[in-house]
Amino acid sequence: MTTEWVSGLKDVSHDVEFLPPATPAVIAEAERAIGDLPQDLKELLTLTNGLICRSFRVFSAFDPQQPKKTWESLQRANDPGKTQALGGDRVLLGRFLVFADIGGGAAAWDRTDGSIWFEETRGDELRQTDLSLRTFLETMCRNAE
Repeated sequence: MTTEWVSGLKDVSHDVEFLPPATPAVIAEAERAIGDLPQDLKELLTLTNGLICRSFRVFSAFDPQQPKKTWESLQRANDPGKTQALGGDRVLLGRFLVFADIGGGAAAWDRTDGSIWFEETRGDELRQTDLSLRTFLETMCRNAE
């Protein structure tokens, strides 16, 4: 993953906001709390510890140096006691890593095969995509309300 690709999200939507990059220690702490992160997601976090585009948000790894900006974190999104994503279902949260709020639902990474899935609040159904992280982020930034 290149810096140019991530900064190019501004060309997709001028509303993209980037958070400061996560340190290796912040990423390691997130992995300690919720398990291994997909390599693409870890690389993204080293460039921007989360991003926001209107109703779409990629969760950050919680950073105690920036608690206000990183409070809505990967750790919270994957804690069955704190999340509404995937209905807070422990089994689903064991299989999937919730990594984004899609504005009325969640995006999750399937830990078993690396595919990206999403759920919308209005439906109780998870839908699998065939998108890479890059294509998924571009699509969400283009279509976020």
